Amino acid sequence: MTAPSSPTLTPADIARIALRRLAELGLAPTPENYTKFYNAIAAIKSPMDKSEEELKSAYQVLFRVSDVLDGMTETSGALLEDLVRGGEVMNQSLDGLKTKLSQEAFEKALNNLIESTDSVCHNISASHRDLQDLKTAVVKIQSELAINRKTMEQDPLTGALNRQGLEHLLAAEVKRTRRARLPMSAAMIDLDEFRQVNDRFGHLVGDKVLVHFTSIIRAVLRESDILIRYGGEEFLLLLPETDINGAQFLVNRLRDVNAKTLFTQGGRNVDIRFSTGVAQLKDEENGHAMLLRADEAMYGAKRLGRDQIMLAG
Repeated sequence: MTAPSSPTLTPADIARIALRRLAELGLAPTPENYTKFYNAIAAIKSPMDKSEEELKSAYQVLFRVSDVLDGMTETSGALLEDLVRGGEVMNQSLDGLKTKLSQEAFEKALNNLIESTDSVCHNISASHRDLQDLKTAVVKIQSELAINRKTMEQDPLTGALNRQGLEHLLAAEVKRTRRARLPMSAAMIDLDEFRQVNDRFGHLVGDKVLVHFTSIIRAVLRESDILIRYGGEEFLLLLPETDINGAQFLVNRLRDVNAKTLFTQGGRNVDIRFSTGVAQLKDEENGHAMLLRADEAMYGAKRLGRDQIMLAG
């Protein structure tokens, strides 16, 4: 079965969404803000970064969900019809038993009642088995959906979440943070002069550097922290229950561990440095606004000479 083509947003569609998001956040539609939102929305909304197999698998699961729902509707409808029909026969038989009948008529009404009761019980049992089978199918589909979603929301190189995975959980994390009345911070990290690594050693070595750096980040993060590959050599850390000072402490620890964990290629050390912007979620803002402030702070750190941390706000 060939997967149907996914609708692709046009540049005009993305532009309208970007401008609407800027208005919702109360941000000025400056060229810099507009460009960031445009690129972010294009990365999240476009299906072009999904392989044909991933899209085909997703559509197959959707079709199977539709089949299961159709089966449930059919089974439930048939059971309802049987119950209504059996109920009518039972009522007629009971009405007959309440009147004065001959012995033969009484026995016939009683037999009809017993047969109707047996028929209803049999139909309920059969429908129960059918619904149990459908439930098993639903559980299997749920498992496959979870696997598919994890695959589509995961960066294949580093295993970190990608932008789509971030979009899925960001609002939920902000809501959980507000409900618990706890702080949350974000750290935007960009490897300094990473293009020189690719130019000097090649893109394969550049990929190895990204995997190496990801492993260092994971070694420093807590279990509750979330790692996202935000761009080519740009990473985002979502840090629940962490204020801006705690986030700064964690990034400094990451800098120390990174400095002590050398990456070598052909007997030569590959210098890995990074600039970081840190922002803490404000009471009146949503998650995307916090990320924008962290991103601005990160670019501020680069303007100050790279290999630094800048705190937003």
